[in-house]
Amino acid sequence: MLSQLKNDARTKKMNKDLGSLHELGLPHIFLDDLDVPTLSKSHFHHIKDVKRIKSGTHLTATDGKGHWKLFEFDESTLNPIGPKHHCEAPKITSAIYISITKSGKPDLVTQKLTELGVGSINFFFSDRSVPKWDNEKILKNKKKLMVISRLALAQSKGIWLPQLTVGGTFEMLVKDTGVALAQQSASKLAKGVRSVAIGPEGGWSKEELASNNKKYSIHRSNLRAETAAIAVGALLESYRS
Repeated sequence: MLSQLKNDARTKKMNKDLGSLHELGLPHIFLDDLDVPTLSKSHFHHIKDVKRIKSGTHLTATDGKGHWKLFEFDESTLNPIGPKHHCEAPKITSAIYISITKSGKPDLVTQKLTELGVGSINFFFSDRSVPKWDNEKILKNKKKLMVISRLALAQSKGIWLPQLTVGGTFEMLVKDTGVALAQQSASKLAKGVRSVAIGPEGGWSKEELASNNKKYSIHRSNLRAETAAIAVGALLESYRS
């Protein structure tokens, strides 16, 4: 009971700290280092051409590690006009494991799960995964997904980037761990579950279903893999808040 009260108090404080950022109503961007706010060509393009921020405009920036800071944009530089703020990380985080799906879908899943505030996003190869990526493609796709995650964090005015992993197999990351498997025919997802694995569109193999991982249903319908991942993210984060 005491532990639950402490977690509730921590969540309220975190929401209050985030509220201070959101109440400013300013454009929000991601920077690698808030103390040395260097703008790369891509940063500059995003601020000027995508967000259409004009010189003299105030904006906020985060490093994705729980910090944010207020800046003034001046032509091609960012001038700090306030202290660096810190928001405590949530003590209880959610983790979602997604069987790697066809091109484009990992991008969508990464974007939406980052916006929802999921703590850990993990793409793995299941027995029925259609894509087969070599190490070079894994690294290339991870780099692309990290960019997508940072942009999504800025869009949602978040301050904590999720941990992102790409690669590995069901046996390496999921089998016989505390990660639950999403299975349409199982019992309804329990509120205390914090880690869920989403299978491929062809479903889990017999060997994967034979693992000791608990199985839960997340919806009455048979959802697409990307829809299931986003639905689970929303459920787990709603339980936390």
